[in-house]
Amino acid sequence: MRKQAQWMAAMGVAAVFISHPVFAQPFAYITNQLGDSVSVIDAKTNMVQHTIPVKGKPAGVAVSRDGTRVYVSTPEAQGVAVIDTQKKAVIATIPLSEGALGIAVSPDNARLYVADWYAHSVSVIDTHTLQIVGSIAVEKSPSGLAVSDDNHWLYVANRLSNSVSQIDLKTLNTRNVTPVGQHPFGITLDSKNERLYVANVQSDDVSILETKTMHLIGTVKVNKLPYAVSLAKDDTLFFVTNQEDGNVSVVDTKTLQVIKEITVGDKPEGIATHTDDTHVYVANWFDNSVSVIDAQTLEVSETIKTGSGSRAFGQFFSR
Repeated sequence: MRKQAQWMAAMGVAAVFISHPVFAQPFAYITNQLGDSVSVIDAKTNMVQHTIPVKGKPAGVAVSRDGTRVYVSTPEAQGVAVIDTQKKAVIATIPLSEGALGIAVSPDNARLYVADWYAHSVSVIDTHTLQIVGSIAVEKSPSGLAVSDDNHWLYVANRLSNSVSQIDLKTLNTRNVTPVGQHPFGITLDSKNERLYVANVQSDDVSILETKTMHLIGTVKVNKLPYAVSLAKDDTLFFVTNQEDGNVSVVDTKTLQVIKEITVGDKPEGIATHTDDTHVYVANWFDNSVSVIDAQTLEVSETIKTGSGSRAFGQFFSR
């Protein structure tokens, strides 16, 4: 419990790219950490269609590309919950540790990657057997994860090392460790896998890395405690949740200039973009809600009530 308290403190006050089946509309799977549940939002109607009980203070989330599974990190239950999207229920759990946080699934749905905040490593899990098949040593307190579309690279934000690790998934060896801002947390790749965007919680900025060389392209100052990043409008804009200010910074990816700040709910955290590439969904921890931003007008078009402590850290959209 002491470690859990430390982990929650490290997160601030608080304390995931898929092809969906033809029968499904896009859904957003929102982890409600204080409510021990996942809200399933039908993105066509923007209504909560189901609420799935998930024990263990669910935090991170990743959706398989075929849309059949949702993987949720559960630090208090020391592992990962596996949700069947047709049954809308937890069908299995994977025991790991209380450090389980960031989570990502491979493009071929064969591997699951889970960052261990305390062990400074990433567990590699076979999604068919749900067994651990490897472990990757990284830097201190890994958090956000992203996998390249060619299934070659895993990117890891190391919060207490102020760095990002680039892992070769063919060998499970580290290719690069790149310094970024202070306390990197949420990360995301652009659609061409050419740029990596890194939200740095303590330096109140976003680092942009060129993935071929892992060199720093630029740094954009945003507002207080940026948590996570998502792109929209054919990668021409990126959106950053600023926890402390209750807003989202919108940045032009060509000029790297902030063009607007959009007020959302209290303590915004997780963020992901609808498959239409024009609606950005923001999980608001203190307001127990999700704000929907229209990337065309740069206004909040809708607010959806979810569960207690909506966090949704990761790529939470099906497509």
